[in-house]
Amino acid sequence: MRFLKQFLYGGTLFLIIAIIVVIINRGSLFAAPTCSDGIQNQGEEGIDCGPVCGISCEQKYLKNLTYSNAKIIQLNDVVSVYFDLINSNPNFGLENFRYQLDIYGFAGKLLKSVTGDSFVYPNETKKIVEAGIKILGQAESVKISFSNVNWQPSSAFRSIKLENVNAVVSKEGDFFVISGIIRNSYNFTIPKVVINGFLTDKDGNVLGVSKTEVDQLQSFEAGQQTYKVFIQTSSDLENSVDFSNPLTYIYPIY
Repeated sequence: MRFLKQFLYGGTLFLIIAIIVVIINRGSLFAAPTCSDGIQNQGEEGIDCGPVCGISCEQKYLKNLTYSNAKIIQLNDVVSVYFDLINSNPNFGLENFRYQLDIYGFAGKLLKSVTGDSFVYPNETKKIVEAGIKILGQAESVKISFSNVNWQPSSAFRSIKLENVNAVVSKEGDFFVISGIIRNSYNFTIPKVVINGFLTDKDGNVLGVSKTEVDQLQSFEAGQQTYKVFIQTSSDLENSVDFSNPLTYIYPIY
């Protein structure tokens, strides 16, 4: 009998506490679903996103820029860095963003920081090259960060592909040179074209990198311009250069 009374008292106390909790939190417990409640409800395609919320789930949860295959090539006191920039967003790109290369030496000592600007199309992986960086010391590693990131929908971009013809590798003095002709078959002038050149051996290993730019590439017949990318490499690697493989990556900036 005594146990039954304790059970009833305990149950009554629990019920009273539960009623108080419900009263205090009645606003959140019984609130109508919204696009900011952190719950996937009301026909949302994801948490607080989809047509019912007026924002796509991709746009609400855009993926950060990433990079891979960051490499350093050093020749005396001059360093070149290249890496793969990765945009994993299928329908959003960047018309302009800033990257920073932090180059470190022995024991994690910061030797040099270099900044640059670029762009990236939706769902694109592209090569970024920074060449001719003068440093004091032996470069051991590089870390890359991004800023000024303002995502734009794919409708803001035009897919432009330029012809790269008669590309060859040659030697001019102390430099190897990747040269060729860029052709613009579109009906508008392209303000700037970036050409990244990679000097390789017959196994595809990168021996040196550099880049150049072509300004105001005219349209149609007038839109044909030669370019040269000058690349230095270590003297002990010169005999390994593959002259049959002029490797270039061309990025129009408009």
